[in-house]
Amino acid sequence: MAVQPWVAVVALTGALVGADQVAAGQDRAATVEVTAKRGLMSAPVNIAVGQGFVSGGELFGGQGGAKVGDGFSHCGVVSVSVAVPPEVTAHCTSVFRLADGELHLSGMRTYKSIATGFGDTTMAIIGGTGAYADARGEGKVTRTSSATRQDVVYRFVFTISD
Repeated sequence: MAVQPWVAVVALTGALVGADQVAAGQDRAATVEVTAKRGLMSAPVNIAVGQGFVSGGELFGGQGGAKVGDGFSHCGVVSVSVAVPPEVTAHCTSVFRLADGELHLSGMRTYKSIATGFGDTTMAIIGGTGAYADARGEGKVTRTSSATRQDVVYRFVFTISD
């Protein structure tokens, strides 16, 4: 199993949206934005359905600023195409560990190739700890680096309801 080093670059912004305009009984929403650069990918070259892999690393504030936490995903492979390289679909659970708590996430990812990362997707916010203990919502994940590059970069925008 080949393991590559992982570094994540994170731009972390938390903002309460319209807090002064929230009427009684309405949900409040917060937005957390993260930019991550993948470095660790433990998936084997010859991957098969049922296998698992891990990716993750350090999270940094701003555009490569101070470290603000770490994030890790554990994925289980649910399908592998016969294409070369094979397209892989996996169910992934992720934890982003930040100073004010953890965000717990779940979703499906499709990798055109494991080496070049997954495509745009949506993840469910299924909970967390600390400031995110009652978190629910979803995260939009957009790839910001070229699909052919191996220095994979994603933008995560989480809309959190409480």
